[in-house]
Amino acid sequence: MHKVTAAARLLAVLLAIASAFINIAVMAPVLFVLGGIAAIGNSSERNAKNYLMTIVLVLGAQTLRVLPYLGSYLATVFTSLGIAFVGASIIAITITLEQRIRQDWLG
Repeated sequence: MHKVTAAARLLAVLLAIASAFINIAVMAPVLFVLGGIAAIGNSSERNAKNYLMTIVLVLGAQTLRVLPYLGSYLATVFTSLGIAFVGASIIAITITLEQRIRQDWLG
């Protein structure tokens, strides 16, 4: 499973970079799903770091547009990475919730 999550992470990064130059309608959902797959085997410490990166990417990526020449490309890349990190965060929250419910009811 480690290879699958690693491949999903790498593919998400490559697609995020490509999204600055190629406009494909299904790019956002694909990034969302790849981010979710990449988060399946994460530890709770890694998930906490991912939550922080998600916040920074979602709130700050568009700020890169102020840079001349490359700003719009960088903003697109980091916005796309933010989409992947949102997917990862949703999966991490879901897995954590499932584990807590299981612990509550099964001891």
